This record gives sequence, C-alpha cells and structure tokens, in this order.
Amino acid sequence: MHIPFRHSSIRFRLLLASTVVQVVLLSVLLANSVRLMNNALSASLDTTITQNASMLLAMATAYGEQENYGELQDVLGELLADSGEGLIYVRIVAPGDRLLVHSGLPYMTHLPEPDEMRRGFLERLRADDLIHIRRPLLLPKNEVGFLQFGISISVLTEARRAIMEQGLMIALAEIVLTFILLSAIGYLLTHNLRSLLAGSRAIADGHLDHRVSVRGDDEFAVIARHFNIMAATLQRRVSELQHTASCLKSSEERYAMALHGANDGLWDWDIPARSAYFSDRFCQILDLPPSAMPSRPEAFLELLHPDDLASYRERMAQHLKGLNTQFMLEHRVRLPDGRYRWVLTRGVARRGPDGNANRMAGSLSDIDVRKRAEQQLLHDALHDGLTGLPNRALFIEHVDRALAQHLRGDGHPLAVLAINIERFSLVNDSYGHAVGDELLRRIAEHITLRMRAGDVCARVGGDQFALLLNGVGDSSEALRIAERLTTLPAFAPPSSDRIVHPHCRIGIVLSTDGREDAEALLRDADNALHKARRSETSAVEFFHTSMHGQAVRTLQIEADLRWALAHGGLAVHYQPIVHLADARTRSFEALVRWPHPNHGLLSPAEFIPLAETLDLIHDLGMVVLRTVCEDVRDWQRRLGAAAVPRVSVNLSARQLARPQLAHELLEAIDRAGIERPAIRFEVTESLLAHPEGPARQTLHALRAAGIEIMIDDFGTGHSTLSYLHTIPCDQIKLDGSFVRSLTEDSRLLAIVRHSIELSHDLGMKVVAEGIESEAQHDILRELGCDYGQGYLFSRPQDRARTFLRLQQEFGEIPA
Repeated sequence: MHIPFRHSSIRFRLLLASTVVQVVLLSVLLANSVRLMNNALSASLDTTITQNASMLLAMATAYGEQENYGELQDVLGELLADSGEGLIYVRIVAPGDRLLVHSGLPYMTHLPEPDEMRRGFLERLRADDLIHIRRPLLLPKNEVGFLQFGISISVLTEARRAIMEQGLMIALAEIVLTFILLSAIGYLLTHNLRSLLAGSRAIADGHLDHRVSVRGDDEFAVIARHFNIMAATLQRRVSELQHTASCLKSSEERYAMALHGANDGLWDWDIPARSAYFSDRFCQILDLPPSAMPSRPEAFLELLHPDDLASYRERMAQHLKGLNTQFMLEHRVRLPDGRYRWVLTRGVARRGPDGNANRMAGSLSDIDVRKRAEQQLLHDALHDGLTGLPNRALFIEHVDRALAQHLRGDGHPLAVLAINIERFSLVNDSYGHAVGDELLRRIAEHITLRMRAGDVCARVGGDQFALLLNGVGDSSEALRIAERLTTLPAFAPPSSDRIVHPHCRIGIVLSTDGREDAEALLRDADNALHKARRSETSAVEFFHTSMHGQAVRTLQIEADLRWALAHGGLAVHYQPIVHLADARTRSFEALVRWPHPNHGLLSPAEFIPLAETLDLIHDLGMVVLRTVCEDVRDWQRRLGAAAVPRVSVNLSARQLARPQLAHELLEAIDRAGIERPAIRFEVTESLLAHPEGPARQTLHALRAAGIEIMIDDFGTGHSTLSYLHTIPCDQIKLDGSFVRSLTEDSRLLAIVRHSIELSHDLGMKVVAEGIESEAQHDILRELGCDYGQGYLFSRPQDRARTFLRLQQEFGEIPA
C-alpha cells in the first residue's frame, strides 16, 4: 500500500499532520458554530413568522367580520411601510382565488407557492431573501380563504455571512499561527534529529568513528550521548566481528583447501528425521551426477559390496552404541557400470543429553588407487615378478596349508620337488640376462602345463623352482612326475642360430615322515637336490634322513669354523719333504688341521671346500701363514736359522685372485721377523693356465722378493706343456695319482720319466708326493726325482713333533 509523503521529512510530516488536525478541528468548530447560528436564526425567524402571522390573522379577522377589507389594506400598507426589511407583502384570498387584500409588492400578480417551514435553513435562504408564508383564514359566511404574506430575511443573511467570514478569518489566522509555531517547534526538534540522522547515515555508510555533537542536558542530548555510546560499542563490535570474520574466512579457506586437498566427499545423517545429505564430491566418487544420491540413508547401503555389508552394519552399530569413538571402514561400493571401487568411510556421531546419537557426519575418500596398489604390492610380495609364479613365502604358505590338511587326515601325502636348471649361468654369460629371463619364463610355463590340478609351482631362487604335489599315492608317482620335468623344451635364443637344450636336476621329499614344517620340507628337498647335482647317473634324488644330518653337520661346522678363525681354533701340521738320495729333510709342507672340540680332528677335505664356499679361504690361508711364521721364528731362535728348512704354504685360487695378495703375504712374513726365503708358496697348476689373470703377477712379485714358488698337482692340468716354460716357479710337485700307479703302469712310468727330464731341462727341481712304498721310492730315485713326500717318510705332525725331528737332524744344513 502506498503511503503518501512517506519519503518526506519528519518536520514536514509533523507540520502537515498538525495543519490537517487544526483544519479538521476548526472545520468542526466552524460547522458547529454555523449550525448553532442557523438554529438561532431559524428560531428567530420562526418567532417573527409566528408573531406576524398572529398579528395578521387577528387584523384580518377583525376587519373581516366587518368586511372592511379596504381599510385593512390601508392599515397593512402603512404597516408594511413601517416594517422596512421585515414584512414585505400581505395577500388575503377568498375562495375561488378572489383577492380581498393586496398590500405590498404591487407588481406581484401571481402568488408564489408558500415555503415549507421544515426544510433546511440553507435551502430557505434563497437568492431574494424572501420567505412566503400561507395560513388558512375563516372569512365571513364561514368561507375559508387564506392569508399569505412574505417576510424578508436579508438582515439575517447578512448577519450570517458576516459571522461566517469572521469565523473563517479567525480559523485561518489560527492555522497560520499554529503553522508558524509548529514550524519553529519542529525546527528545534528536528535540528537535533538531523544530527542524529546524519550520524545514522554515517554509521550506515561505514564511518563507525563518526560521533554526534552534544549540547545541553535535555532529552536530545541524552539521546545523542547514548547514540555516541552505541556507535563506539558498534565500532568495537564491528571490529571484533571483522576480526572474527577474517579468522573465520581464513579458517574456511584452510578448511576448503584441506577439503579440496583431501578430495573427500561429505555426508550428513539426521538420525531422527531419517534423512541424509550427500555432497557433490560424494556423488562424484560414486560416478554419479551431482545431487543424484537420494536423501535416504539406506541409499548408500544399497551400493555396498555384499561381502562388506555385514561388517559395515556391525561397525556402524558399535559406533552408534558408543563402543568406539569414530566410525572408520575401508570397503567397496558399486558404480553405475557394475564395477566396484574401494572407498574409506569415516564419521562421528553427535549425541544428545540422553546419550543417544541424533546426528552423524563424516567423509568419503576414494582409496581405490591405493588399495589396488596395495593388492598389487601384496601380489608382488608373494609372486615372482619375472614368471608370475608364487615366490618362496607364498609357496611356504601353500605347503603349510597342505600339511595341515594332511595331518587332519583329509588327503594323501604330499611331495615337494626342488628343481634346479643345469648350467643356467652359462646361458646368462653366453647370451645375456634377457635370454636367461626368457628361458626362465619358458621353463615356468613348461612346469605349469605339466602340473596336476591342485599342485603349486613357485620360483624360490634365481634358477630354482619348487613344486608342491598335493596328494601323491607313493614315491613312484612323484618320481614319474619329476622325470617328465627333467627334460625341458629346447630353446632357440633370438640372437643366435643355435638351440639350447636345457636340463634340470630335481630333489624330492615326501611328507610321510610326519614333518609338520614347510620350511623343513623345502630344506630337505634342497638337500636331495644337492645330491642330485653331484650325481653322475641320476637327475632325480629322494631325500633321506642322513642328508639332513649331513646338512646340519655342515651348518654347525660353518659356525664353528668362523669361531675358530676368529679365536684361534685351527692348528698347523708339518709333513717333511725329504731328499730321495739320503732321506734327509729338506723342507716341510704346512697343512692346516682342525682339532674340533666335538668331532675331533677334522680332515681338510671336510672344511677346506666349506671355507672356499663361504669365501673364508683367504682368512684361513693367512692364519696358516702367520702360524707358520711364528713356528719358524721360534725354531730358528732355538736351533739357529741354518738348521730350519723352508716351509711350503699353499695358496688357493681365491687368494690368488686378490690384486694385493703379494703385499699382504710379504707384510705377514716381515711382521714375524724372519727372512723371506724361509717361506715357500705352493699353487695348483690350473691357476697358471690363465696368463691374463692376477695370479701370474702375484707369483712374479713373490719371486722378486726372494721367495720360491712350487707348482702343486703337476700333470693334472689340460695344457701343461703349453705354458710350463713361461710360469714363474722353482719346483714342481708330481701329483700323487702318478706315484700310486707308478709300479704297475709302464706308460705312466714313461710320462713321469719325461716330466722329470723336462723339469730338469727347465732348471726346476721335482718333488713327488704320495710315496707310500719302498718300490715307489726306488723307482723315483732311479728316474732322477729330487725330493719325495709321503707316508713312507712321515705323516703330517704337529709343531712339537716337528721340532723334535729338527733336533734329531740338528747341525745339518739342507741343500
């Protein structure tokens, strides 16, 4: 509804309202005064009419009884002349409109109709100010006529007009004075209001530091003071709100950034109302359009994977009951295309005063990539990356499960096969690792295609596979399966026109011995595989209990060997090398022995290969060298340096592969404080067949330092004569295999004779080892062999007995 003057100022509206009120009040007062005046005039007029009518009726009756109407007319004429503005005319009319008296207004020929006395006053005030009155009149002879006269009311009209004009002037003057007075009062009132209004506008425009000036102590001054207090409070509150808004904005920005960074969808569940809100990101994670999720809480449950629904309900019920502080579950949800996606649902319930949950809100995170990566990592952790087969850990798990089922009596015994590819390293070295990897993949496919249903194949090492045979009837069935696997499919390397025919060796172990450990089964299968690899007749070997005992013994000896090397548990025995012409000792060969605390004196054949395998042979050789140097120094101190012959110390192939070996050996000798020629080193013939290796340089360095070199096992190499003239050596030692058959084989006798002659021609002495009979001794002496070594002369003896032997021969200096 439109309100007039609603945009006008307060002062204008105050003046307007006051003026309207004054006008209305004065109008009412004026109207009431006019009404009262009219009533008074009307009463005066009625009195005049009544008096005139009574007078005229009396005169008409008096003169009418005498029928003296002429005289009456004269009397009325005089009366009319004296009345002035009052009575104007008089007419007496007999029946039949016969005019009896005609006095006043002679020109009026027709009598007007009389005026109604009850009509309104304003209507009786006509323009001519003349009122016509008619009264019935009883004439002589009982005739009824009427008397009509006219009265002028111009005086009353003028008085009325004058009174009204004066009233209007007084009202206008009052209105003007009231307007002026109210304007002054309004100005005084609105002047302070304008200051307050200007202050309000300044506050509304943001100028919160604006203040209203205060004058006096009236009500407006009090209002102005309160306004200033309100403005200061508002300014402070606005500053606080602005600071709070700034902090809230920063917090919202951080929350928005965190939420955007987290990339999570939000959900809100009104539990009593059974309604839910799902954000657009929530729908996006589910591959749904924005706002496509129904507001029913059950709508999300309908998308859960059937396998995850029970755990979701259980976990949610526990949280709503207050059994855990937060709901958190990783599960799968169905997408519109039927696929499933991994998500993480989290939420916290809000509880009412009664402790019951009434609202719950949380987030939905897309963890599909992480979960699939975890699944892939789990798969990679349990499978071989090259062949895709299970690895050792997963194979052990399969074997444990099969063993548990077998122990429950649910199936036949099982077998574990350890499969190793023969000469696989040769393929890698010849064709490269890419070809080797392809060969492994083809072998894995070959084994997998020949497995039975329920069997498990795994790659447990570089070139080693394992096969679990679930439910084998007996060992013959396992043997038949293994024999089908020994011959692998031929393989043509892509970079060569040759075809590789790989073979494998297999070790088998059965679970018939009550084993309950998968690791033990695989270990025993490995032990059987080791036997198969050493076998020259069979590619498949079954495990026997003795193999396990031997393996355990080997592990124990390995640990004890490391301890012995670190704490001095090894000993050195010395076997003399005698001159065949006079049986005198000319040197010794230092042989390491191990007096084991549990197994007694161990043969070198048992722990030397183990030291080679464990890469401990250099440490062992250095222990022997240091021990020999200490013994030689002690003997020289007690018998004299000239009475102690040289001692030969063996060097292994692994030692000679060390570039700094010569420096290490010479440093050990020098540290012992003996002359370098007191030590001689023996090396096997096969090491010298590779002139490009470091062995030849090491031997040249040792000979340059004054140390003799002896070639051990001479004659067992493949190309002895091709490098014999170039090798840096002083003596050669004929292998014992020649000496043992020397008395029975004439052709071998010729070989030995020519070998001795050839060595002498090259300036080298010859030592024959393994001499056990006088016949062998005599033949070698006749052939010109220089020295001999063997049980015929002496077994290897410890340092004490060796010292006694030296004492017996004290004083003789070896040649």
